[in-house]
Amino acid sequence: MSYRATTTLLVGWAALLLLGGCNGDGEKGPALAKADEDGEIPSVPIPAENGPKLGAIAEVVPVLERPSPTGRQLGYLHAGALVARAEQPYSKQGCEGGWYPIRPRGFVCAGEAATTDLTHPTLAAMALAPKLEQPLPYTYATAHKETPIFERDAERENAVKEVGKLRRRSVIAVVGSWSALDPGGNMQRLALTTNGRFVRATDLEPSKGSTFQGVELSDKVDLPLAFIVKRGIRYWDVEKGEAEKLGPIEYHSIIPLTGRFRTVGPLKYWATPDNKYIRHRDATVVRKRNAWPNFAQGDQKWIDVSIVTGTAVMYEGRKALFVTLVSVGRDRLGDPQTSASTAQGSFEVVGKHITAAKLDPKSVEEHFDAYDVPYAVELSSGQLLHGASWHSRFGIERSEGNVQLSPADAQRVWQWAEPEVPSQWHGITQPAERRTIVHIRK
Repeated sequence: MSYRATTTLLVGWAALLLLGGCNGDGEKGPALAKADEDGEIPSVPIPAENGPKLGAIAEVVPVLERPSPTGRQLGYLHAGALVARAEQPYSKQGCEGGWYPIRPRGFVCAGEAATTDLTHPTLAAMALAPKLEQPLPYTYATAHKETPIFERDAERENAVKEVGKLRRRSVIAVVGSWSALDPGGNMQRLALTTNGRFVRATDLEPSKGSTFQGVELSDKVDLPLAFIVKRGIRYWDVEKGEAEKLGPIEYHSIIPLTGRFRTVGPLKYWATPDNKYIRHRDATVVRKRNAWPNFAQGDQKWIDVSIVTGTAVMYEGRKALFVTLVSVGRDRLGDPQTSASTAQGSFEVVGKHITAAKLDPKSVEEHFDAYDVPYAVELSSGQLLHGASWHSRFGIERSEGNVQLSPADAQRVWQWAEPEVPSQWHGITQPAERRTIVHIRK
């Protein structure tokens, strides 16, 4: 069998298996397990890292606290993942293939969603693992026109059927390709998405994402800092109560400030270390805090998000570590129940996802779909902090209510925030004892 034929077979089987649970309304994959506190949690050895593996063959494979379909979910695996498991299943009650303890904790049912057969075709077709060392964990693409969404057509060889539409400007993650006949009988080169569906490759263009990123703070680089989020901004020379224009400042420049300022008429000018000035109204200024929430103690990790300024500062206790720009809800301080506003309050991180695989792609942006939103941090309010590869307007409100960061900044926050996502897991949904707090304020 040729390489092309083998690839076609593997990808086709991947689509069939991943999407076997889909219906016409776009429901996909196995439902996440319902929380259930009942039943004993077995104490089992942690499987060795170099031991036998269990492979995920569904889009979402729940990792449960105990070997029962009603066990509380700890996290989940994604199609193609290989995680270390015990040699033998703990039990087969409620799972014909057996409940396997996996590393570092929890149980997975070997059956329709996971397998111990490492030659399974879905594992080969979906073998492209997320690259957590990069600002975007997968290759992303943008649809330059409305385009069909396809699934494998089980009734025709080497063919696909249309199951939906992808709106213009929509963003997807691409993990492979396939050539197959479309419903009209034309051979098409197709891009494989992370949920096993396909989109015409000719209707896509690369989506690299913004290169903007925030600032690591230290003894040498500290607050206050200014971010430039407008175009056409200039430095100023301020002497003897008069201000004179100097050279231009590039969009998204980050400028250290001394903390000193001067006032000329009604306008305030901040001093820079090189004796230039910037107007307060031209910049987003992040100052040192002089008042603290009661949880800002010891090494508690927390993130301070300001809706009005569109900024976020990462802290450990009262030590500022990192500062950047974010995009909050486009209706800013409105009612988050009735408008595209970001809810205020102090919320705990209750989940983390390499990509938000189960997030409704139509809920992220108003005019297009966003699949596989990268580096999503889930809050107890239901809101997300996540990466946005489709724009560079950080520091300006634009989201449906979530807090959007540049890809590099989302990766930075995701890696730092607690709890940690175990190796080979795609997400964690059960909070750990140590939880990062996200404080969202006016």
